Amino acid sequence: MSLRRIVVASAALTLAVGLAACSSSEEDGTTLRISASSTPHVEILDHVVSTGALGDYTLDIVEITGEVDPNELLEAGDVDANYFQHEPYLTDWQKQKGVDDLVAVADVHLEPIGLYSNKIGSLDELKDGDTVAVPRDTTNYARALYLLESAGLIEMDVPFEDADLSVVTESNITANPKNLNLVGIERPQLARQLDDAQITAAVINSNYALEAGLDPADDAIVTEKVENNPFSNLLVVRAENENDPAVTALAEALESPETAVWIEETYSGAVLPVHPTN
Repeated sequence: MSLRRIVVASAALTLAVGLAACSSSEEDGTTLRISASSTPHVEILDHVVSTGALGDYTLDIVEITGEVDPNELLEAGDVDANYFQHEPYLTDWQKQKGVDDLVAVADVHLEPIGLYSNKIGSLDELKDGDTVAVPRDTTNYARALYLLESAGLIEMDVPFEDADLSVVTESNITANPKNLNLVGIERPQLARQLDDAQITAAVINSNYALEAGLDPADDAIVTEKVENNPFSNLLVVRAENENDPAVTALAEALESPETAVWIEETYSGAVLPVHPTN
């Protein structure tokens, strides 16, 4: 059975230290403390636990809410692993922090980013000067720009496959025929912007869309392509724990065909498994 601890915003680091002090993982090595976003990451972890695929190992799941930085918790040793991010985000985070000791040990699923709106139903309905909310963090901001380019709304000066997503900004836009006003918003807040009278549409990651009750397969006006997509979500640990038996067991379970089938059946295209189902 998995354990569940919820860490909320400003109290996160203090509470996480408390969790670290009482965790059984330090006592017997059978419990892995992992921080994860609620949807779909915690749900996928709960499923893996329920199947018995981890054998004698158990998970202490720290469900992150608010503005907590799971990488900071992992770097500090307050958790043993995290599951919430893609490779470009991890690379950019470590570059900004000047560290290189966090490593990916499994890639599990993709959450296609999409353009949503409560005010329009198609790209043709976007008007000159409309405001589009996009993720504020560096790599997802770049990801949003390339989604808008794929939809024919803007043009970029570097092809997506050649771009360094850690440095792409609005200055890389070479054409914006509808004069769209792009506003950076924190990812957890983007779905709420759909009700803002000043915002016509928003680019939202599928996990936050799901949490807001949106169906990415049906509600997104446009979604990013899956082929050759670098944004699969990762299981990340400190390098010193890369070969820990509990980490290996979880990585194998997350990348298994059985988990891939469950993801496909549960999320109906809103979340896509990276690994094949057979």
